[in-house]
Order: sequence, then C-alpha cells, then structure tokens
Amino acid sequence: MSWKPTLWLLVLVVLTGLFIAVFEINTDQGVRSLPLNSPLLHLSSEVITRLSLTAGTNRVECVRRDGEWFLTRPMDVRADAARINRLVEALVKMRKQEIIDPLRRAKRGLSLASFGLEPPRARLVVGTDSHSDEILLGEDAPLGNFVYLSLNDERDVIGATLNVSDILPLDPDGFRDQAVFPSSIKQAIRLEVKHAGGFFQLALKDGVWRIQQPFDARADGARVERLWRILEALKIEGLAGGASLSDSVSYGLGVDEAVLQVSVWTEGRRQPLVVTVGKTLQDNPSSLYARISDMASLGLVGKDILSLQTISASSLRDRRLCDADPSSLMFLTLSDDDSKVVMEKGASGEWMITEPLRFPANTRAVGAFLKAISSLQGEEIRSGIAVKGNPPEAETMSCRLKIANQVPVHATTNATISLAPATGEWTYRLSWPGAGTSNSLVFGEEAGAIYKVSSDDLSKMWRRLADRPVFAEPLAYMDCLMLDLNPQQVRRITLTREGREETVTSGLDGSWTVDSPPGGQVVEGAIPALLAMAAKLQAERIETLVTTNLASFKLNEAAIRVTFGLSGSSGIQKTVLIGDGDGRSGVYSMIQGQDVVFVLKKETTEAFVRPLVTSP
Repeated sequence: MSWKPTLWLLVLVVLTGLFIAVFEINTDQGVRSLPLNSPLLHLSSEVITRLSLTAGTNRVECVRRDGEWFLTRPMDVRADAARINRLVEALVKMRKQEIIDPLRRAKRGLSLASFGLEPPRARLVVGTDSHSDEILLGEDAPLGNFVYLSLNDERDVIGATLNVSDILPLDPDGFRDQAVFPSSIKQAIRLEVKHAGGFFQLALKDGVWRIQQPFDARADGARVERLWRILEALKIEGLAGGASLSDSVSYGLGVDEAVLQVSVWTEGRRQPLVVTVGKTLQDNPSSLYARISDMASLGLVGKDILSLQTISASSLRDRRLCDADPSSLMFLTLSDDDSKVVMEKGASGEWMITEPLRFPANTRAVGAFLKAISSLQGEEIRSGIAVKGNPPEAETMSCRLKIANQVPVHATTNATISLAPATGEWTYRLSWPGAGTSNSLVFGEEAGAIYKVSSDDLSKMWRRLADRPVFAEPLAYMDCLMLDLNPQQVRRITLTREGREETVTSGLDGSWTVDSPPGGQVVEGAIPALLAMAAKLQAERIETLVTTNLASFKLNEAAIRVTFGLSGSSGIQKTVLIGDGDGRSGVYSMIQGQDVVFVLKKETTEAFVRPLVTSP
C-alpha cells in the first residue's frame, strides 16, 4: 500500500479546516439569528413565587403565598393578582429573536449604552424560592416588536419579545390590590357579619347557603348572591399613612369600638380573612379606618361598606316553604277528605297517574302545580313542632300533599312503601283559603313548622273542574289527549252505526279497499281526514271515571263505534265510542277498555263518524 494517497488526503483536511477558520474570522456576523420561539426563561408561570421590579427610584417586590400575591415593598399589602399574573405570563412567554455578543459589538463600535442597558431602563428579578433570573431592560429595537435586554449578568445583548408598557412607567401603587376582599372569596364556604345592630353567620352546605346564626334556616340564594356582589365591589381607597396597627383602638378598631366586622372563610383555609371597620377620618368624613387581616398596614375604605349594617339574618332567609327544584321531582301525592291521586314521572319526563287508576297525566298541569308549590313563600310563625304531636291547627287542614325527588319503592308484600334514604321529601297540610282572608296557614311536617302564607298564593294549589275548585281530584290532572295513533300503523278501520258496518283495509302499497258493505267505494279524502284526527284526538274535558251507568251517556250498545286495527284483522285494535250530547256543545265519548268518559266537541265527533264508504 502506497503512503502518498494518505498523505495527500491529510493535507486536504488541514487546508479545509484553515479555510473555514479564516472565513469565520473575516465574516461580519454582528447579529446572529436564533431559532424562533426560543424561550428566554426556563420557568413556568405556576412555579414563579417571587418578582421584583426596579425603575429609577421606584421599586416593587412581590411574593406569592398560598396561591395569592402580596406586595412586600414599598408596602406590605395584598397585590393586584390579575396584574401580577399578566406580567408573569408575559415574562414566561418572552422569546429570543436575536443575540449580539461583545466581540461583534466591539467590531461595530457599539456599547451596552447603545442598547439602553448602561444604565438599564428597568431591572427585573423573577424566580422561585431557590432560583431567580435577573433581566435588565434596555431600549426598544428600531425594527421588530421586541426590546433589547441582558440576562443574568451575561455580556450578550438579546433582542426578545416583550411589551414594555406592561412594566413602565413603574407605579408601585398600581400593583396594590384595590379590593377589600381578594378574588378567593369566590371559593368562600362561610361568612360572618357583626355590627352593633346585629349578627349573622352563613355557611355553604352541599352547595346551598344556610343561615347558622342566630337561627338555623335556609338562606335565599339570590339574596346571598347579591351580598357577595356587594363584598366583591368594595374598594380600598388608600393606606392610612402613619397609622399603626399596634394602636388600633385609637382608630376605633378594637373589639368593643369597631362599627363593623366581616369574616370570610374560604375552601382549604383554617383562618378567615377578617375586615374590621373603625372611625371616620377627621379630615375626610367619607372615609373610615379599616384593618384587613392579610395586610400589615391600616387601610381606608369608603362609607359604602356600612351598607352591610342594614342586612340581617331575617332578610337573608329563604321564605319558600319548599326548596325543591321542580324539574327534579319524581313523585306527587294529593289527598283530601274525599279523594286521592298519586302521580309518578317516568324516565322520559312524562307524568303518569298511578292511583286511583293508571292514566297519562297532563304533564303541563302537573308541572305548573309543582312550580307553584316550589315558589310558595310564607312567614314561619312557629317551629320545632314534633311530627307525632301535630298542632291543633293541622288537624283542621283537610288537604295533604307529598312530593319527592324519587319514586317510592313498593315492597313485594305491599306491606310498606318507602323512599330511599337519600331522597328529598316534602309533606304539607293545608286548607282551602277562606273567602275574605288575606292569609292562610300551612303546616310543614318535615320541618315541624307552621307558616303564614298569602291566600292568593295558596289558591294556586287548587285547580278548577266544572267551575269548582278541586285539590285531589284525578280528573283535573288527567291528560286530555285520548288517542294518539300512528297513521302508518293503521291497517283496518271499521265504522259501526245503527246496525250498519263500514270496513276498509289498507294494502301493502298503502291503498285502501272496501271489505263491507260489498260493492261499496271508499269516499274520497275520508280516510286521511279520519287518520289525522285519530293521531291527536284531544278531549274538551274529562267528565267522569269508573261508571256502571254507561247507558245514561249512550255509551252502551247504542254508541257509534270507530275501530282502528293496528296490525291486521286479528291484531291490536283501539275502539272509540261516540255517545249522547252533553247538553251544551259537546258529545260524551270513551275509549273501549278505559273507564274514562270524556267530552269531544260536537264538530269533532261529526267529522269523526263521517261515512267512509259509499253505498253500492
């Protein structure tokens, strides 16, 4: 093997290296591009707990404790979390666009002062308890939406994306939280308000606010929400310069001197945030001294905070007798001295009467009743009454209703009927409001309380039937849709009247032919018209239930019959009986097999029994 090729190859490698070195030295790379979106900081906004900003004589230092931002300089107060978070997010999102190292700056005759970095416009320190990064801000780049800066005392000048207006001009007071209560009160679970005229305490239980003190009762959700909006809108007007926390009594902030104290407990915190309001300022009567427990300085608040003194536990009380959500209710029982009706809601949301007969209920009417009972309001005039020892007033209340958000479970022995332990049940006794009385009494069995309610509101519990008020009458809650056939499933129709029978049958192609009388012809348009009425046969009213005297309605053998065969001559069928007039503008009718007599409009029955077949 000759050594000459190897030697020549070695010489070529050396020459190539020298060429690259010379080329790099003599090439002007004053600006070296970096990959786009190269992050300046390797921190996430979630881990950052410290932030310091210095510009001129102004300096702001912030620290995050338990998820909330606080100023530690130039004042020890709660920080504007939204502003701090926006700034932190902007710093985390900074991306390098170019880099200029010292050698290339020197070659161009540029210094750090050329980029506004000596001295810098501002100094930022951002980081965690164990690590921090220092950023010196210079001038805005003449081209491109970025600013020149240096990072951690490095001599490189970096062009990075940042909107400097988020920082400069630096106003320390602008970083102070102006709200009396922090945004974390949205996670409040308990509220306590004390003042000379009263005291109340609210607590959130299972997602619902309740009054705990000075009595135990449901709170009105809308009123409590308005109270929270008042608290969230309260602002700190400023800091009491020169005032000392150690001399709080002098500012009316002692236990006995304070005009108002508000305490808020939030989820996961043992200690509440406490706001204590004291004296007015001598030179500004519209402002009051305030001590806020998470601030090391006394604050000043406006007199609008004293509106909390007008709120009492009684004004926050939920005056509804029943706090059920009408849409969640599944079971309803109504009873009085004469009758009883039981209704259950199916999986599809439709209500069904199950006692004293099984029949579809008027879902709209039942819904209106449940909405009325759920919105009924009253004044509790007596509470703590034992269920077993009902008060004398309850014994005179002949009407009783029970609602529940679960259908009862019927035992196999039919000996007991029970509701699952977790279900909601509400049982009330009431009487028809007397004429000329403005208020009536209602007894709530579960609460053991008697309520005074408006007679006009209570009258909404009664429905009208034949121009008379009824409470537990099944007829008033029955659905008046008596027939709802699918025309596509009807295969046979028979009309029987005064001994004459007309029968038509549908073929596979949908055409109708006459079975009887022989030789007859189908009346044009009669069958489509009849099927359209049978699809939604709506009664004017339900007249009566189970009766043995059908002859009085002419619903016996004398009735006109219209029979719909749904699956051939030997299949399922529905028969409508048309009887005598009701003496007004209707006709008694019924569906064969159902013990319900209803009334159809006279013009409806005339169209319903119109001939289907012409005589041969």
